[in-house]
Amino acid sequence: MEVALREKSAFSSWPPAAMNKLLSHSYVGRHPRGHVFSSELQGPGETFLLISGEVMAACVFRQRERFVLMLLGPGVMMGITQAFGSAERAAYDFSAHREVVAIHMPTLLLLEILDADPFLWKEMMLMIVRQQAGHVGMLRSQIEGALRRRVASTIERLAALYGNRIAEGGGVRLQLSQSNLAEILQANRQAIHKELKALANAGVIGLEYNALTVLDQDALKRMVDRATA
Repeated sequence: MEVALREKSAFSSWPPAAMNKLLSHSYVGRHPRGHVFSSELQGPGETFLLISGEVMAACVFRQRERFVLMLLGPGVMMGITQAFGSAERAAYDFSAHREVVAIHMPTLLLLEILDADPFLWKEMMLMIVRQQAGHVGMLRSQIEGALRRRVASTIERLAALYGNRIAEGGGVRLQLSQSNLAEILQANRQAIHKELKALANAGVIGLEYNALTVLDQDALKRMVDRATA
């Protein structure tokens, strides 16, 4: 756990005593696909650092309505910012999109350690701000413009962040089902299927079961840029 945490700028300069205190109350969780492994609706607040796999982040309202917000990948730290919100805001939960390995840390203890040494807050806040800026960019790609632009822009960003390059010239494979994409974009699945077929017919992506492959990244970006102009 310490190696993984110290690779992040927010933890790299932590003194041994502070790190040991956090590690003694933290654990590594392994979560199967589909499992909601962290929820503000249950138990004390947790902060987690995603080591591998991908996570679906969802917003849950008091009426138990659940809206998927975005897909998150390795290196993302979630949970700590929720401690700063009001009691009336929506809660969040996180489920494994693919098998997930994450370090779970008690948020109150993490805040206690940071408050005891304000110097540690600087790197933590810089990391949080950079991460949140990326999330805002992702959300903008999901909600701005016509559906075709939203589909193309979201695929482009997710492929860049979490896609796996198949081989030289073979494209970038993204483990994302049509249902998942429809959830993220808050759109009808049939409408998403129509847009994906259009992209596939144009030779920009290839479709397969629960995944897609970006075959022409430049063409995909041009589509997004044209729709934005």
